[in-house]
Amino acid sequence: MTENEFPTLTQGLKEFGGKTVEHAIEIACRYFGVATGDLEIKILNRGSTGIFGLGGHEAKIKAIPKKKRPPVTKKNQKKRGESLETKVAHPIVPEVPAPKDTEVAEKTSKDLERHISLAKEIAEGLLKRAGLKGQAEIKIGEEGPYLDISGDDLSLIIGKEGQNLDALEYIVNRILQHRDKNHSRVNLEAQGYREKREKGLSLLAHRMAKKVQRTGQSIALQPLGPKERRTVHLALKGVKGIHTRSVGDGIMRKVVISPPRRTVKPHRCGPKDSG
Repeated sequence: MTENEFPTLTQGLKEFGGKTVEHAIEIACRYFGVATGDLEIKILNRGSTGIFGLGGHEAKIKAIPKKKRPPVTKKNQKKRGESLETKVAHPIVPEVPAPKDTEVAEKTSKDLERHISLAKEIAEGLLKRAGLKGQAEIKIGEEGPYLDISGDDLSLIIGKEGQNLDALEYIVNRILQHRDKNHSRVNLEAQGYREKREKGLSLLAHRMAKKVQRTGQSIALQPLGPKERRTVHLALKGVKGIHTRSVGDGIMRKVVISPPRRTVKPHRCGPKDSG
C-alpha cells in the first residue's frame, strides 16, 4: 500500500510514533482497538537511538485498519441445481456480526478526532491573533493525540523555559472546555522541546541529588512550572536517601531536594541531671 493510497485524516489515516517501529505499531493497535494483523502499516522512519542518547529520533509509521470482508462459509455457498425461484424465495444473506466493543471504539475514535481537531483550530487561531507564524499538527504519542507546534516564530511561541508554550496550552484547554462538553485535556509540544526539557531536568535532578547525598545539605532548584516540578519528583522518587518537596507560591514555587529527615533521640537524664 503506497502513501498516496492512504485516505485523509478524516477517513481514518493516523500517524504514530514510538521508540521503535514495534512500539509505534503497538500504540496504533491500542488506538484502533485491533490486532497487528488487522492494520495496514507503512513505515515512515525506523528511528534511531543516536550516540550516547544524543541525536536520536523516534520511529514513525502510518496505519489504518483493514477493511474486513464477511466470512464465506459452506452455508453461504450456492448449492448446485438450485433453481431461480429458490434463489428469489430464499436469498442467502451472510451474517456479519458487529461487536459492540468495536462500535464503541469507533465512536470513541471519532469523538477523539473531532476533539483534537477543534483544539488544533483553537491553537492556530490564537497564534494568528498574536501575530505569530506557527501551525499545529496532530500527532499520536504514548498518552494519545497531542498537538505539535512548528513555524518560523517557534522560539517566541516556546518562550523562556517554555513559559509561553505553557500559557498557550492553558488557554487552548480553557477555550476547549467551554466549546466541547466532553472536554479532555490536550497537550502541546513544540518540535520535541518538552521531551528534551524533561530529559534535561531529570539529569539535573539526579546530579543535585548526588550533591545532597555527598554534602548532607538541602538544595533548592530554580522556580518551575507544575509539569516540570512533577518531572523532578518522579525522577527522584526511587532514589534512596533523598526527599523532595515543593515550596513557595505561584510562579516562584520550586522543588527542594533534601537528605533524609533525621530523628532526634530523646535526652535521657543521668545521675548528674537528677538534681
